Amino acid sequence: MKQTWLSTNFFVFFFTWGIFLPYWTVWLITKGLTAQQAGIVISIGLLVRAFSTSYIFPALCKRYWLSHVSLIVAFLSLIILVCFLPFNNLAGLMLVMVFFSLIYPMLLPINETKASILSKEENGIDYGKCRLWGSFGFILSSVLTGWVASKNANNIIYLFLLGNLFILILSLIRSPSSLRVKLSQRAGGSFELLKSKSFLICLLLSMVLQGTHAAYYNYGVIYLKHIGINSVYIGGILVLAVLAEIGFFYISNRVFTKFDVATMFLLAGIASIIRWSSVYFFENLLVFVFSQPLHALTFGLTHFAFMTFVNQYISKDKIPSAHGLYASLAMSLTTGVLTLVSGYLYLYSPGFPFLGMALVVAPSLFLCPMLKELTRQLIWYNQEPVRYVSKIDEKWALLL
Repeated sequence: MKQTWLSTNFFVFFFTWGIFLPYWTVWLITKGLTAQQAGIVISIGLLVRAFSTSYIFPALCKRYWLSHVSLIVAFLSLIILVCFLPFNNLAGLMLVMVFFSLIYPMLLPINETKASILSKEENGIDYGKCRLWGSFGFILSSVLTGWVASKNANNIIYLFLLGNLFILILSLIRSPSSLRVKLSQRAGGSFELLKSKSFLICLLLSMVLQGTHAAYYNYGVIYLKHIGINSVYIGGILVLAVLAEIGFFYISNRVFTKFDVATMFLLAGIASIIRWSSVYFFENLLVFVFSQPLHALTFGLTHFAFMTFVNQYISKDKIPSAHGLYASLAMSLTTGVLTLVSGYLYLYSPGFPFLGMALVVAPSLFLCPMLKELTRQLIWYNQEPVRYVSKIDEKWALLL
């Protein structure tokens, strides 16, 4: 029952995420904004999101039960989303976007925190099989929203509202007892986590590997059009990556738990270099199609490696801070920065952003041996804080 409950949470949230990420710019343009103005609104939202997920979310978990935080965030997200409707100017939409970006993106670390706690404390929870339902939800909403937008792009927000209503309803259902607790009760939080050299390297690897998807997310469609692919087929080509992601999460617990975290990051990094460089060097549809399944490693394995590190080496009270930093830096800020870099590279060639991403990944691989050595010095106690075995690196120790 708990696995079904967690799977449903992932499905419903990522259903809304599949509307928000690809289509929110489209809806903003229906309100009278230019593409440039819509981009400004989205960029402001990314900056605000980075702050809210790294600071506000852990602070809420310190004050309220995680189950109550989930309910509060779901309720406020729905209310603020309604506030978009009456505005038809840049200033009004930007103001609402600031408040919305303070609240709604926290649902991402909330769901990952739920998964980490349940994985730590409940037997039989398979994170991969729960998370794949999020990918299913993302695919379903992307296809459905595309169909809705083709009829009338203004309907995007109504589908988004419906999805957020389902999140609120799900938040009203009684959650597992292990989630009805306050977290981050002791001093520390995000700054204390960053004192840990092993966590810092894990976070940096996640930032680089997730951030380099910026070229794919923002210029993948344009690149396919550049090499002569009909728009009718582009959606199907892009779905291949998410299908590969679903397949990965289905087998992840059985296959990849045999590897240590550093090895997972190394495999993800090698896959990233192969994926992005092949797209640059071979402007060919067949090569692009065959690169799509590598999304299972470039995105899926990177995400799974970070989750594994959190589940094994981070104590329960620091989990919100860990996921808040991941959502803020790896999934928001770094992606935003590399989006700007990709835009600059695109001026020279549609393939240059992908080459740039491969070059960004390459130096990060040297961090993997360092992470491997540091995690060797860590003891994993089930449900207990991590301590360093060696006193040599005590100054870097995670003071949990």
